[in-house]
Amino acid sequence: MHLLIRAGGYPFRLLRYTFTFCCKLFCRRPQIISAYTSVGLMACLLLCLKPKKKKPTDDEPKENKRSIPDREPTEGRQNQESIPDQEPTEDGEKQQSIPDRETTDVKEIPRSIPDREPTDKEENAGHNEPYRVECTDLLYCEYDTTWETLKDSQGDRRPRDSTQRAYDYEFNRFEYAAKDMYNYRHDYPLPMGRSYHRGKQGTDMPNLTFYLGERASEPDGFSIGEFHKTWRGDYYRLERVHSFVQWIFPLQEVGMNDEAFVLTKQEIKAFLNNETAKLNLQQSYRLMLDFYGIELSNLETGAVGRASNWPERFGNMNWHTHNNLRLTRILKCLGTLGFRHYQAPLVRFFLEETLVQGKLPAVKESVLNYFLFAVLDKAQRRELVRFAFWNYEPREKFIWCPKKIQEAFLREGRLASCSNPADPSSEELRQVEENNDLIQTEL
Repeated sequence: MHLLIRAGGYPFRLLRYTFTFCCKLFCRRPQIISAYTSVGLMACLLLCLKPKKKKPTDDEPKENKRSIPDREPTEGRQNQESIPDQEPTEDGEKQQSIPDRETTDVKEIPRSIPDREPTDKEENAGHNEPYRVECTDLLYCEYDTTWETLKDSQGDRRPRDSTQRAYDYEFNRFEYAAKDMYNYRHDYPLPMGRSYHRGKQGTDMPNLTFYLGERASEPDGFSIGEFHKTWRGDYYRLERVHSFVQWIFPLQEVGMNDEAFVLTKQEIKAFLNNETAKLNLQQSYRLMLDFYGIELSNLETGAVGRASNWPERFGNMNWHTHNNLRLTRILKCLGTLGFRHYQAPLVRFFLEETLVQGKLPAVKESVLNYFLFAVLDKAQRRELVRFAFWNYEPREKFIWCPKKIQEAFLREGRLASCSNPADPSSEELRQVEENNDLIQTEL
């Protein structure tokens, strides 16, 4: 019997343990042997009577555990469960799996239709057509209103991919400056933030009365007439004294002189209607141009050129870069107080001296970030951006307008070269296009 129990497997092994336990317990407490023996024998009996599962053989197919649906699969759902993750499509994205909800009609998810190619008529449109950009365009700046943003343009700005991140340092500096220039061009709709002081606001129009010779500046104490007579040609004083600029070129924003007054709307209106004040402002502008080595060659158009002292004064601008802030203030003041037609000629002069002649390298960044976008006339500002684009080196690193606008400039240049094949700029245009094609590889 012992051999039979030993060969019987798990139920018989349990019976053997129970029998051995009962024998040992009988030697000590025979009164409880009958109870333990009965329980053990009943448990063994139940285990022995439980049927075992029959293992499937190789000839018999395994049972499919997946439940079979009650309906026939539709065309869109056929064999959907047995198919693993699908291969990526041509766009590099996996197709979305159809949910398991019951549907009678399974429609194919439509693909987004790409932008159509421009027709010949659209591609050959002249520069008089408005330049339209979208907020998702590469190098788009929300504060640059030089270009028309599409009304149906939705979504956030283009994410910072590897191409955009290559421009991050310069482009971030441009965006910071563009916000300030946007605020100026749109009459300060944005808060100007914290400053060293809040700036004075006079009720008696102090900036206008100063330009009419009825009050002196603070803290220097000179009148506008004295400034024109005694400060002209005194380059050392013009360079070292920093408290006169806020009086000579007032703005609607505070400056470094806490004794100066912020220009008010009432003053602006009165200033524009006062010829004496405007003539004095014109004299102040000519005085400061002489300090920078520039002369006003045409009072009507505002055309400027190099003065006889330009080598010395250009060297001073390259050495003392705080004059870039002064020039930005001068351009803003000209646009506010009736001389907005003087803005574009001065900016064009600095673009030529920085990008073409290379005489003012320390002014280059301020010209592109600030001077250029101080011009209130949008058409003139676009022409200045176009001039800067064609003269900037390396041109593929130009970040002061969206890439879409740069492509429009290239198309216009292509048309110009086709109309005049002998123009040597056609070879330059071809080189520009090759550089733009290789920009992704370079980055």
